[in-house]
Amino acid sequence: MKLERISANKIKYSITFEELTNKGFLQDEILKESFLWDVLFDEMLDEAGRIFELNHFGAVSVEIFSLTSKELVLILTIEDEEGEQIPSITAGKYSHNGDHILLFQFDDFEHVILLSKRLTGSSVPLGNNSLYVLKNKYFVKANADPQYYEHFDSIFSEYGDISIFSDAYLGDYGELIIENEAIHLLQQYF
Repeated sequence: MKLERISANKIKYSITFEELTNKGFLQDEILKESFLWDVLFDEMLDEAGRIFELNHFGAVSVEIFSLTSKELVLILTIEDEEGEQIPSITAGKYSHNGDHILLFQFDDFEHVILLSKRLTGSSVPLGNNSLYVLKNKYFVKANADPQYYEHFDSIFSEYGDISIFSDAYLGDYGELIIENEAIHLLQQYF
């Protein structure tokens, strides 16, 4: 079962039919209302609460899709107990091995080029950065040294938006265009 946060109040679960079988679902039970679904939803909410530090849930709506013949995708929309959206984790910003990751999306390739030009000659090291494309949008993922993180965050925000997709989702479904030196190569060729 894969879990990822796709917006402030939406969580996506991908679960294979094999995993459902291992959890006790028989083939005909998948299509029926069963207590096993309640157990599965409780498990999903517990997992989301643990990973995203959510303590209280209000109403939860579930959308179920079968995008492939091998797995189900469940989108959970969560509200807090007062019916308001749950607070967002800082999407697009997270730590990994002491570095801070910036993950921004851009509506147009030209915006990525403008960002790279803005960073030309910067004496502040950006670290590894990669360029992806997904659903007609461009994404830049960059490892920023923690002491320069806010500096780069403000510059990236001028040209794009914090990604609504997680790094894992982008790795699974996005197309990698340039790995590790995207900004440098864009500066060189544009």
